[in-house]
Amino acid sequence: MANPNVGQLTFTAYEYLARFAASERAAIWQAAQTDAVVADLLMSLLAAQTVDNNDPQTLAGMAYAVSVGLLTQARADEILGLAPDPA
Repeated sequence: MANPNVGQLTFTAYEYLARFAASERAAIWQAAQTDAVVADLLMSLLAAQTVDNNDPQTLAGMAYAVSVGLLTQARADEILGLAPDPA
């Protein structure tokens, strides 16, 4: 479900992927080899024209990545633009 308290940001798929560290992208690619949900999320992302940080599918995908240990919640929030970038 979209969060009405979150400012909406829209990224191209490339811009969104660039928000992840190289090591995070590598971990996601590796997880996609054995986790069908991660593979589906990755395919959806690669097919997307844009990624909206407040879209229910985006939020669910990030929540799943957190639940399986690919990201921390703080890092997911940072990628989504919900937390300030570290200085």
